[in-house]
Amino acid sequence: PDIDLPTIAGGGPFLGNWEGNPLAEGDVLPIVRINPQWPREALVEGIEGYVIVEVTIAADGSVRGVVVMESVPRRLFDRNVIRAVLKWKFKPRIVNGVPVERKAIQRLDFNLDS
Repeated sequence: PDIDLPTIAGGGPFLGNWEGNPLAEGDVLPIVRINPQWPREALVEGIEGYVIVEVTIAADGSVRGVVVMESVPRRLFDRNVIRAVLKWKFKPRIVNGVPVERKAIQRLDFNLDS
């Protein structure tokens, strides 16, 4: 599914689309989403970029782990993305009446003009 969220006031990122097969991953949209802060040096210098992370979603819907898979420019936005995504909360996935852990891929774009 597409998520079309514009840049927030104060330089928050556009939060990109979930990647992968939404039917295989179920409803992977966060019900609580904290926007990453734009790194000061990137904002001052007008640097844009993106971070792709693999998110491990625990059975209770909390985020148990975040791994950066790719980022451009490398490492500039990573720490802020990890801090924010660890605070996200998802609707638990239920399989045979039992909540289960799952993984998803998320791309977060940092665009000044969005």
